[in-house]
Amino acid sequence: MSQVKIKRQFRVVELSVTTATGTSTTLRAEDMAGAVVQLPTITTNAATLQVWGNTTDSGTFARLYGSDGSAADITLAPSTSNPTMYSVPDAAFAVPYLKLVAASTNATATVSVVMKS
Repeated sequence: MSQVKIKRQFRVVELSVTTATGTSTTLRAEDMAGAVVQLPTITTNAATLQVWGNTTDSGTFARLYGSDGSAADITLAPSTSNPTMYSVPDAAFAVPYLKLVAASTNATATVSVVMKS
């Protein structure tokens, strides 16, 4: 008996992350089933990436929260000389458009998001 293998497609997208939803890159995530954010080496005090969502690619984005009422944020390790990867919170998989927003003042970066569908 042969085993069935599910082959998932993936794509890598580069995003600009800033401290405002208006200047952070919009990520089309409607076909996303899982994702990680890859950050380069971190030399900033940024400790959190906030996850914001919307039903369209423009307009007002809303901060995402989990079913327990806590913010669906990505907590970052302190400054590091190695690149790091972080899982995108489950709450993000329910919305078609996302933005990652740095919670710290003057924290900007270009990050890669690896998405699987």
